[in-house]
Amino acid sequence: MESMPPGEEVLLRMIEGDESAFTSIYRHYHPALYIYVLRFCKIPDLSEDLVHDVFLKIWEIRDRIDPSLPFTGYLYRIARNHAFKTIKKLAQDEGLQEEVLEHLAASGSGLPEQVVREKEYDRLFREALGRLGPQRLNVFRLCRQEGKSYDEAAAILGISRNAVKKHMVLSMRFIHDYIYRHGDLLLACCLLLKIF
Repeated sequence: MESMPPGEEVLLRMIEGDESAFTSIYRHYHPALYIYVLRFCKIPDLSEDLVHDVFLKIWEIRDRIDPSLPFTGYLYRIARNHAFKTIKKLAQDEGLQEEVLEHLAASGSGLPEQVVREKEYDRLFREALGRLGPQRLNVFRLCRQEGKSYDEAAAILGISRNAVKKHMVLSMRFIHDYIYRHGDLLLACCLLLKIF
């Protein structure tokens, strides 16, 4: 049976800096928030770290919390945003990249979950390609899928090298953002790491 959420009085005490009220809120929300974050990133240790970060942020910004608004929605929105921001960090953080690679290696290729993930990634990737404009799609196919240089693609399409470069940057950003918005953290990480 679920426990009742801490009342407004507990929230007000936390906002005023009462650590025992914060502990009460932490204990109540932690299990469900962990499961929620785990749905996005699929890595237990990383999920735990993200949830811990969320509660630290709640404590740091407690004086800006509006007690008249639903606290649960506020907490979950912060958690979701933080999980998604972690994707962007993966591009520069070798430690996080290694953790994702270790998780994927441990899950083993060919396992049902891995096969489903690969199919989902392929589906989202194709959807994203289908939403690119014709010129951007042509540039992406020539450079990324056929291995042409920017100069070669520019000559084929009759546009400048700078235009090709701009189309490539914007198409990669769009594809990443599309998978980021419609998939989960692990799928977006895989795109960044070019695993699939």
